[in-house]
Amino acid sequence: MSEFFQDHPMLLFALEAGVALFLLIFIVVWTMGTAKKHPRPSRAPADHPSRASSAAPGQPAQAGQANHAAGQAHSKDNAPGA
Repeated sequence: MSEFFQDHPMLLFALEAGVALFLLIFIVVWTMGTAKKHPRPSRAPADHPSRASSAAPGQPAQAGQANHAAGQAHSKDNAPGA
């Protein structure tokens, strides 16, 4: 076998490149398949905290969102180890 590679030294590099290309394609296909099984939501639900700032500047935020935001600020102030 070593005589064959001595006669054709670039064949070993081509074989290695082929294996690397196969692994790259395999990993990409594998991760794309996982994304189709567990799709991410395209938008956050209406009651999600990230949508709290979506109210117009002159309008007050909804009560549930204001209470939730106040609760987050309170929990950050009393974080353990702070």
